[in-house]
Amino acid sequence: MAQARTNGTSSTRGLASPFLFFIIICALLAIIPCRVHAATPDRTPEEVLSHLSRTFNRNKGFRADFLQHLKVPDGKPVLSKGSLLYRTPGKMVLHYSDPRGQILLLVGNRLAFYIPQNRQLLVKTMRSRHIPETPALLFASLGHLRKYFYIRPEQGGDVPGSGLYGLELIPRKPDRHLAVARIVVDMSTHLPTTITFDEFNGMEMTIDLKNLHPVQNVSNDSFNMVLPPGTTVVRTKQGF
Repeated sequence: MAQARTNGTSSTRGLASPFLFFIIICALLAIIPCRVHAATPDRTPEEVLSHLSRTFNRNKGFRADFLQHLKVPDGKPVLSKGSLLYRTPGKMVLHYSDPRGQILLLVGNRLAFYIPQNRQLLVKTMRSRHIPETPALLFASLGHLRKYFYIRPEQGGDVPGSGLYGLELIPRKPDRHLAVARIVVDMSTHLPTTITFDEFNGMEMTIDLKNLHPVQNVSNDSFNMVLPPGTTVVRTKQGF
């Protein structure tokens, strides 16, 4: 791996979005691939999430394509896309095709974001005590989301046996970033299809997940980030 020099400042122009993006994904992705049919239909939002948790825990990992829409107050919407790979117990890497070459690596509560346009690697450790703040942590906590969030349906009525079903996750304790996350689940397959993440600052992130499928053998090499010569490593306490 090429050596990189460490700097204390950075320019984050072109970043697709904050870690929020990932919380969202998490809640969504964390419910993932593998068609499992419950013996009895889900009757409550909590049972829907429990079913998703069981589906997710049966798999060692998964792959998916994502399309990310970011709306910023008084700003122009930003569209990003790429593919992601997850492996238990809490590793995730996202490769962006647009903006091309950007890579986000998450291991537990540690994040590393490579920006080839700036030749920078941004490194951060999340330390929230109120909610899982990365997709990796969210996946690991999927079976215990009620500990962190109030869970309610987007619309009233019974839980459907098919079609799309929306859930809202509201932090039980005040969070400085996340106001509410919304997850849309395909009840026929028990797979997430869309996640929307609303922040208190007015930012809205929507993630569409495509082609989710389980992966049984995921190599550790998939999560090694090789930096090109001249890359600057920036350790930051601020959000991406």
